[in-house]
Amino acid sequence: MVDKGSYNKLYLCHEYNEKKRCPECGSLDTKKNGFIYSWIFTLRGSVKRKTQRYYCHYCGTSFTHFGKDKRKKTSEDLKQKAVFDYVISKSSLQDIRRRYGVSRSTILNWLYNISSPTIRIRIDSARCSGIIQIDGKELKIKGRKKTVFVSIDAKTKQPLTCMVCDGENTRTAEQFLKNLKSRYPRVIRGIITDFGRGKCFLGVVKRILPNVPHQVCLVHYQRYVWLFIPRTQRSRYYLRNQLLKSLIKNVIKSSTREESLFWLERINHFKPFFRASYHKRFIRSINKNYDVLTTFFDYDFLNTNTNIVENMIRQLERKLKNLNGFKSEKNLDYFINLWFKCYHENIIY
Repeated sequence: MVDKGSYNKLYLCHEYNEKKRCPECGSLDTKKNGFIYSWIFTLRGSVKRKTQRYYCHYCGTSFTHFGKDKRKKTSEDLKQKAVFDYVISKSSLQDIRRRYGVSRSTILNWLYNISSPTIRIRIDSARCSGIIQIDGKELKIKGRKKTVFVSIDAKTKQPLTCMVCDGENTRTAEQFLKNLKSRYPRVIRGIITDFGRGKCFLGVVKRILPNVPHQVCLVHYQRYVWLFIPRTQRSRYYLRNQLLKSLIKNVIKSSTREESLFWLERINHFKPFFRASYHKRFIRSINKNYDVLTTFFDYDFLNTNTNIVENMIRQLERKLKNLNGFKSEKNLDYFINLWFKCYHENIIY
């Protein structure tokens, strides 16, 4: 008796007119034994197919060139077309179901077969500048919060890593940065992020990448200031609100560090003049976070915004808008990993 492990893949290697090896026992004592007539779904529609069947005299197994008890009812081209259409296009799962004439559960099963939660993207070292932008997108699955972290090269726009985790916090941000550091093929020269929920990126970047300059997105910070300082003229502190916003803008938008420090000194000088609680909060914020907000003065190759990774997040948001959420974490993991692979390889269907 021949060891089954030595022949379980050999029966597919024969020429058309040669004897077919039995996938069950490995015997070549086989014969043709009629045909299997079936219909297969393809991109051209339903196509009739005739498959040769074989019979093993040694063990009595009936099989085809696909293997024992394996019948392909749908072409691989159609499966990939449907799955990539679902992942990349703006169509919902219901739209894909109607377009290809298959059930929604079938499309998700094909997604599981094509994708993988452990899919690894090959990072091209030739397209790595060392400047990385990081951001996260919050999702919900049956009321539970999930976060998708993504990173991208700030200069070459090459997507780098992606991870689905439980919320945006210090623990998950640290896990994501460790994974990025281990997989990045070159020396990391700079990191650009927003503050993150609960300012989770500040301490983590300093701890995981202690000698790497970290720049906080000025667009996010300025948007945060403009959101919480009232703009209405009915406000009791309308003129002081306008003055404080102007001073903060001058600090982070100056052309040199000396000019920036001058405007920071102006804010601290007029501190008694700003009496509202939100005035004091933002004065404390600009003093406490001044270093990470103005890192670009010392490292002129750093971007002062996260527009590139934000564009990537917006592409994901447009797709998620039509999905009506995810039914399980498994569904989310498989979808996000395949979507990221398609985005990385610029696959368009």
